[in-house]
Amino acid sequence: MSRSGTVLVVQYVPAGVRALALLGLHPRIGVAWGSDVYMTTNATLRLAVAAVQQRLFLRGCDAVIAPSQDLVRATVAAGARPGTTRAVPFGVDIERFRPGPDAAGLRKRLGLVGCRVVLSNRTIAPLYHQVTVVEALAQLPSDVVVVMTRHLARAAEVEAVERRARDLAVLPRLRLLDPVADEEMPDLYRLADVVVSVAGSDGGPITVLEAMASGRQVVATDLPSIREWLAELAPDALVPVGDATATAAAVRAALDRSPTERDELARKARVIVVERGDRELALTAMETLHRAVTKG
Repeated sequence: MSRSGTVLVVQYVPAGVRALALLGLHPRIGVAWGSDVYMTTNATLRLAVAAVQQRLFLRGCDAVIAPSQDLVRATVAAGARPGTTRAVPFGVDIERFRPGPDAAGLRKRLGLVGCRVVLSNRTIAPLYHQVTVVEALAQLPSDVVVVMTRHLARAAEVEAVERRARDLAVLPRLRLLDPVADEEMPDLYRLADVVVSVAGSDGGPITVLEAMASGRQVVATDLPSIREWLAELAPDALVPVGDATATAAAVRAALDRSPTERDELARKARVIVVERGDRELALTAMETLHRAVTKG
């Protein structure tokens, strides 16, 4: 591959590991997502070979990007060259994801009239600790409903979520939606009083950024990549991984804020995303990087 303007971009580092045969093709940009690097950085013996392959792949990239400073550090530790690795958030469309009126039609269709809504729209899979959200729901007032989506959900984990909700007698307060159309996602955020993201690992919290851009309150696991966005804005919204009691307490605190407090928090959250998480800024950064590696 020549340097005529064409760049090989490998999304998600394991895909790059599988593409080791492409090591001779340049220029090449690797894009780390999160668990692809974190899991190999903390490798057991079983993953040792993958870690070596990953190091070779990253070392051979002309540039590597990651959506957070913490993932940049992990990616360099995994083999990327410090001088060619930088943080570029995935970014959100701040025109689509913005504060707006309650979507009354969607609220009625989902059976959420008269309810306070906690949106937990990460994938229903072990990494995202949705069972913990159900356990937190059991500690919240009876008018609180949790909304999840089946998008990319693992069947066994959906069964575990439903079983736990049934055991805790909160199944009627759990809404498991079929995959939501992309055009409805902004309205789904606007229905939420609180958005929850309690992943066990996260390299670039796009859900958190979408919620902040939409002016929603957020409760999230206390991970380094998430602290980069929430540590100063709402440190009390950061909770330990897998801690249902702490998650419930943080959600309750968010629900108890006055309208004035919510409005001020929403304003500050929106400003942070506009300044640092706008997708247009991310695309411009990527375009600049593409030009740099093709000239290199």
